[in-house]
Amino acid sequence: MCRIVTYNIHSGVGRDKQHDYKRIGQFLANSGADVVLLQEMDTRPIERDTAQDIEDICANNTFRLIPSPAIRESNGWYGNAILTRFDVLKHDTVDVSQKGRQPRNVQIVELKTEKTPLTVVNTHKGLKKLERRSQFSMLHEHLSQRLKERKTPLFLAGDFNEWQFFSKAFKALNQLLSQQKIGATFPSQFPVFSLDRVWVTEDIEVKSCRKLKNAKTRVYSDHLPVLVDIVLPES
Repeated sequence: MCRIVTYNIHSGVGRDKQHDYKRIGQFLANSGADVVLLQEMDTRPIERDTAQDIEDICANNTFRLIPSPAIRESNGWYGNAILTRFDVLKHDTVDVSQKGRQPRNVQIVELKTEKTPLTVVNTHKGLKKLERRSQFSMLHEHLSQRLKERKTPLFLAGDFNEWQFFSKAFKALNQLLSQQKIGATFPSQFPVFSLDRVWVTEDIEVKSCRKLKNAKTRVYSDHLPVLVDIVLPES
């Protein structure tokens, strides 16, 4: 069994206005996650130290952090990151930024699990509809080519910012991968919108896929985390 969490952590700032990567890191460690896909990891504030932020979110070396910055500044960076207990085989970043909009990327990490290599894809899409449509198309094109070239199991998740209730934006992705049912994850105190989503290749058996809603997750971020238990095929 492999446990994966995807979580938009809102730059580490909770609904109580407190910035605290340590409490988030400890929560993730206690969840039993082997891999965590983070969106909105932010180490830029000048009053904090980037190394300390990373140590806190990694829960004192429970995880290793692989960064995928969309924005770099003199004091730190902002973007996606993956926490993992597994060894990393490869790490790629695909830029899907649109002109005039906040930079965005797709983070792709190949992990060495006990059974077989696992490709984990982490992403955070834009706020505007046309921006997202272009980003979805670029993501689909890249993953299609990647799966043709290499058939390793693949797990895709993140904050897709697609809030429309009857959206057809995922038609192509749904033909390529199997989307899992999660439900609304935003805002965390009273979820209405299904922004956080998960897809897997057919060779991955999904045992459980659920949002984590409790007293802590209602406060730690404006998104709820999603926890997925999977079984990977033998290599």
